[in-house]
Formats: sequence, C-alpha cells, structure tokens
Amino acid sequence: MSSIDVVDSIKINAKPEDVYAVIADYANITDWLPIYRCTLRDADQIAEGVEVEHRYGYPPLILSSFTRRIDRVVVGKRLEESYIDGAMLGTGIWSFDADGDQTIASYHCQVQSNSLLTKVMFRLNGAKAHSNTYETLLKALKKRCEEA
Repeated sequence: MSSIDVVDSIKINAKPEDVYAVIADYANITDWLPIYRCTLRDADQIAEGVEVEHRYGYPPLILSSFTRRIDRVVVGKRLEESYIDGAMLGTGIWSFDADGDQTIASYHCQVQSNSLLTKVMFRLNGAKAHSNTYETLLKALKKRCEEA
C-alpha cells in the first residue's frame, strides 16, 4: 500500500485562535474553498469523536472522498484526526502556532492509500500529490483569515 508522511504549512497574518476557528468550522469550508465539501455526521460542530465526511472535487468528478474522525481538540491550538474510511487511512494533525503577530498553520498528514486513484497518485507524485491539494487549501485559508 502506498503511503505519505508530509507537513504543509503557511504563515497567516492572524491570531492562532482565529485561524483555528476557520478550520474548525468544517460545515462552512465551502464558503472559502468551493472545491472542498465537508459534512458533519450527527453533529453541528466538531468535537472529539465526531465524524466528518470530506469530498474534494466538483460533481460528477470527485477527486477524493474520505471520512475523518476528530480524535483530539485543543481549542485554538491543535486538531487531531484519523482518516477512518475512504480514499486514505491514517492520521492528520492541524497545528496553529504563534510566530510574532502571525500564525503558522500546519497540517501533518500520515496516510496510506485506500483506493486505486490515491495509490496511483501517491506512487507517481508521492507527498507532492498531497501538498498540491493542501497548497490550494492553505492559500484559501490565508486569504479568508486575512480578509476577516
């Protein structure tokens, strides 16, 4: 099974708790990243144990879909998740670290492919396959936070 272990980061001119709040609002991520859709299962906000269905792509071409479970929440600082179903299995950790007046927002992804498409992407591009997606997400996050 193909796997990746990669950290993608960006500096944002905002407080860590403000950047965290944008990421933690999975239900409204489409407002600032239209290609990405999230649905919380049996909850209206994230909390430990909540499952979140993720879809990346525009119907009918969904490039990736998977379900993550929220494992640990440290409000304003960290969000730990497990990929439990779909295209990838493994873990992901959001961290929000103050750097002067800025925040370094990072996502550490350690996953294995669980579908033919992700297996091919990981084999051809390795961690770059993930980073290409997260570069788009992080730039949109930065824009959203800095406009607020």
